[in-house]
Amino acid sequence: MTFFRKASSKLREFRGADSGAATVEFVMIFPMILWLVFSTFELGWLTTRQMMLARGLNLTIRDLRLDNIVDPTHAKLKQLVCERSLVLRNCLTSVHIELVPLTLSSGIPRTESTCVDRTGDIIPVENFSAGTLEDIMFVRACVIVDLMLPGMGIAAQLTKDSTGGYAMVASSAFKREP
Repeated sequence: MTFFRKASSKLREFRGADSGAATVEFVMIFPMILWLVFSTFELGWLTTRQMMLARGLNLTIRDLRLDNIVDPTHAKLKQLVCERSLVLRNCLTSVHIELVPLTLSSGIPRTESTCVDRTGDIIPVENFSAGTLEDIMFVRACVIVDLMLPGMGIAAQLTKDSTGGYAMVASSAFKREP
């Protein structure tokens, strides 16, 4: 019986002590704070890359609209967008640009943006037409980016492709002037 008395006495002492109370709160709150910190870094970096993609596309489209690009091709536009989107890694291999003329009857393309398949199985069809003068043109760039912390914070909730990359899309429209 002495074993049970000693054990119950130690249990009463432990129950009455408050020396580990802060540890319990820390263990409960720390994961939420960590989630918030990781989400902040991830979203900040994603926003920076999205903004730089949109900036690179807009600067390139401005040159195209003003007819400053001689003989615009898919490869040339891709190179210009990548040169102006400073923070995108492997930009030339991971960006896909669509340039299509719009008509009043067709409106904005209803399909989702075509992105590069990084597994190498499927090469996206180049939907690229420089258009003629007076055409209203719609341009869309899609790039697959790797997340900093794919399994933590908000990055775990984002829709990813089969390689774990996240698709970012920037679009613009312009009218070819004579």
